[in-house]
Amino acid sequence: MEIDIKVLEEAVVLFYRSESSQQARAHEWLSQVQLSPQAWQFCWELMAPDKTCEVQFFGATTLHSKLLKYWHEVPKEMHEELKQKLLQAIVAFGGGPKLVLNRLCIAFSAFIVHMLEEWPTAIEDVTNTFQNQQLANLSVNTQIWIMMEILGGIPEEANAIYTSVQRAMLRQEINKRTGFILSTIDGYLSVKCDAPGLEDEDTASMLRAVKCGGLWLKNGHPMDSCLKFAETLLKLVNKCYWSCVQGDGCMSADENELAEVCLETLSFIMVQPDAHRYSNTALVMIRMFLESLTEILKAEWRENNLNEDIAVGIYTLLIASIESQSRLLLTGIASDSAEHRELYTRLIEEILQCTNKPGIYPVEESCSVLAMGFWYMLQDEVLSLDPSVQRSKCMETIRPLYAHLTKVLVRKAQQPNEVSIERWSSDDLETFRCYRQDISDTLMYCYDVLHDDLLEIFAAILDEGILAVQSDQLNWPKLEAVIYSMCSIAEHISVTENIVIPKLMHTLSEIPYETLNEKLLGTALETIGSYCEWFKENPVYLPPAIDLLVKGLNSTMASQATLGLKELTRECQMQMKIYAEPLLKACEQSLHGGHLKNAESVRLMYSIGRLMSMLSPDKIPACLDLMVSPCFEELQLITQNRTQTEAAKIRTLFRLNMVSTLYSSLNTKGVQQENTDSTNAQPVLLVMERTMPIFRQIGEMWIDDTQIIEALCNSLKYAVTNLMNDSKPMLPDLCCLIISIFQTKCVCPAMDIAKTCIIMFYNDADMHAKMHQLLVEIIAYNIRHFEVS
Repeated sequence: MEIDIKVLEEAVVLFYRSESSQQARAHEWLSQVQLSPQAWQFCWELMAPDKTCEVQFFGATTLHSKLLKYWHEVPKEMHEELKQKLLQAIVAFGGGPKLVLNRLCIAFSAFIVHMLEEWPTAIEDVTNTFQNQQLANLSVNTQIWIMMEILGGIPEEANAIYTSVQRAMLRQEINKRTGFILSTIDGYLSVKCDAPGLEDEDTASMLRAVKCGGLWLKNGHPMDSCLKFAETLLKLVNKCYWSCVQGDGCMSADENELAEVCLETLSFIMVQPDAHRYSNTALVMIRMFLESLTEILKAEWRENNLNEDIAVGIYTLLIASIESQSRLLLTGIASDSAEHRELYTRLIEEILQCTNKPGIYPVEESCSVLAMGFWYMLQDEVLSLDPSVQRSKCMETIRPLYAHLTKVLVRKAQQPNEVSIERWSSDDLETFRCYRQDISDTLMYCYDVLHDDLLEIFAAILDEGILAVQSDQLNWPKLEAVIYSMCSIAEHISVTENIVIPKLMHTLSEIPYETLNEKLLGTALETIGSYCEWFKENPVYLPPAIDLLVKGLNSTMASQATLGLKELTRECQMQMKIYAEPLLKACEQSLHGGHLKNAESVRLMYSIGRLMSMLSPDKIPACLDLMVSPCFEELQLITQNRTQTEAAKIRTLFRLNMVSTLYSSLNTKGVQQENTDSTNAQPVLLVMERTMPIFRQIGEMWIDDTQIIEALCNSLKYAVTNLMNDSKPMLPDLCCLIISIFQTKCVCPAMDIAKTCIIMFYNDADMHAKMHQLLVEIIAYNIRHFEVS
């Protein structure tokens, strides 16, 4: 197709400067234009000096795209001309815009990859051209920057270009040049490292050089061939850091980025796929890192330090190094060699210092989160060893380490108090919440190593927390953190533990929550729920726990209280029987008090169902009426008024979810006293008999609303699965409702409840006809569905 350059320019400007709908149309047309063979010609016209930056960039992008995908359109005799035009364009844009220059450099990278067979010395020739400043009108730094940009693009373009050469062979050919590239970069960086100071104009070129080295190392290179390059990178990191310390102590953005990229490139050396083959070299490298970088870590081991990013980069490098050599770590721990043990002791101490960074994460420090995965890896590697002398030796070595780590983690779990929290944003609080979950997981790994010794550590810290609160109420985070930590390991604690956990429960019942931050109460309530299995075997401690949960129901921590009560009633139902009536009264007051959120009310219905199941049959109806009547009264009112507003929908879903939860937990079979009349109808059946008309009205009124129909079906499904054979009296009404739903709208829960009923009652002589009809309706619905589709 004929392409008018003026029209093309207008389309480019439209794409970059218009709104989304016009952009989409312009993008579609421009993409088609780039596919045309004429693009090889007009791309150069678009890069003319008098064109706008957007048009020039589109021209360079088009050239890169053609080189990437349509190399076959370039005749062999045109290769030399194309190379010269590319070099001329790079020189022309040497002064900017850098956006265009960058794209031209990448285009030249793609050209070199295509030409490797025809021009085998391409990489060396290009390096020589720029390294020896053979291009006029470009500064030395600009030529170095361009060279590194081109060289850095080669391994990436090799993975992206369309070529007839097998990708594996192409990568192999590229990798042969890695040693030459690293040597070139190392030679340039070494000169700059030995020069006094760090000139601003050199920083961009040095940064590009280090990035280039990292891109080549990503494909792998023998680690023992990287030692000289690694030494240079470490020297450069120190130059960036210590030169700034001599000034105002704060690294500039450019110095910081350069140091960060150096450390990242060192990580590429350590984590390459074949790293395990170079264990001796890895030891040498790790020793180099420790000797070169730990002084920086010492200088920055404080909260709110000026150069947090470099500390993060160094810790990341150390952790990545040891994780890639985890077996070597264990060998070092168990080694008879004092030199090896000393090396790994130093390394682990540095990682522990990372976790123990002063300040609260993430506002005052950002390092401590980095090592959480390491602590899992270390204990997992040790525990996975076959029982042997080595495993025993490793366990003996890491037990004191994990004991120290436990104390560190409890401290790091401390929340900001009322004074410091003013500096926290909502994002900071969410990040800290996730961080505390990481701490919780890591404490479980500590338990795997320490077992009951961990409880002794917690007991001592618990005493410290109590004393801290007694001396100053603002110290509540210390007490809350140890309670949170003990909550974290609840699933590991034996139900026969009778020293530390009783002490914890006594402490929880004695804390003056009214005078302390509400978060302390929330954590205490979560902890009670977490120890539900322990309470089952130690019911003597239930009364104070129940009192605390009731207090929580009427506080701002009602969510944690309903969760804790749900766990207790689920696990300790029979043990709570003697407390059922007063507890139900407290639940009823909270439920109707108006302060609970919808989700909390729904959750509380589970506990109500479990507690109500233990009442004598003569007391259940009155209690049931108190709890459930408001639900059906509101549903009845909504259906009578035919109110289908968004507010009515929300209330309908809320009430249906409450009923569903009650249906799932209220079951008197198996929990009533032995002398109770077994002929008494299940309470759920009594409720269903009274409320099926309301369910039918809801189904008719909201038949077009999938969300409500699903909630309705879920309620019925919970009722049927709870009642099992006892649901038989309600089956006719239930089947009519399900069939009416199928005839209008099919939802998954409707299919589930139909399946449950058919499986349970198809062979029942009384119900066979109904179940057969239900099955026919399901089949008919599916046939209609496939006919439509």
